[in-house]
Amino acid sequence: MASVAAWLPFARAAAIGWVPISRQPMPQAPVAIQAKDLAVDHVSDEKLAINISGRRFETWKNTLEKFPETLLGSNEKEFFYDEDTGEYFFDRDPDIFRHILTFYRTGKLHVGF
Repeated sequence: MASVAAWLPFARAAAIGWVPISRQPMPQAPVAIQAKDLAVDHVSDEKLAINISGRRFETWKNTLEKFPETLLGSNEKEFFYDEDTGEYFFDRDPDIFRHILTFYRTGKLHVGF
């Protein structure tokens, strides 16, 4: 998990629209998630709704908890929970967020424009 911490600031910065500049190349992404980890029991899992600037995304809580050192994987996300709508709200770029959510699902960060 040490390699995740190295590039995590870049993923967070991208989520809020910042473009970090580095003289060093990005570290390697973490090892792909084992196939057994992908077989999540969704029957006992909780579905979460995430509102990114008006665009609604849904995912499983277990998907986000794979990376507990991130904003969405930790209890830190509770500061962004809107009890009236029953969803988490972030004022961010939804086009970029879909790539971040794909990272949570697959363990690989790929952004192609």
